[in-house]
Amino acid sequence: MTKARQKILMIDDDPDFCEALTAILKSAAYEVITASDAAEGKKKILSEKPDLVLLDIMMDSLFDGYSLCHAVKTSKEFETVKNTPIIFVSAVKEIAGARFGFKGEEQGMAGPDDYIDKPVKPADLLDRIDKLLRK
Repeated sequence: MTKARQKILMIDDDPDFCEALTAILKSAAYEVITASDAAEGKKKILSEKPDLVLLDIMMDSLFDGYSLCHAVKTSKEFETVKNTPIIFVSAVKEIAGARFGFKGEEQGMAGPDDYIDKPVKPADLLDRIDKLLRK
């Protein structure tokens, strides 16, 4: 499969961040689809069947990202896309000075395949995406 065919869904409520990341991903020959909240993201995961999802943790509520990630990994509704790699992208560390204290896996929630802090370093992000897509 060529990179040009690989589709990345970015679910984030920050339009400026989406625009910047879209430019980075397109320059690396990825097809990019965006969603501005978890509800739209859920629909697009099912309709677009992306090769990878970049998912903000905090959107409308504190746990939007965790809830959607858990649903994708465990719910029958997402059976056909449950192996889609998910990378959490979060500004929590930048805002709070430390990573989010909530450990989803300790609450019995399925976690992401990777986690990257905002502000994102383009080379680091593309490297992590490439690693997950090669699995």
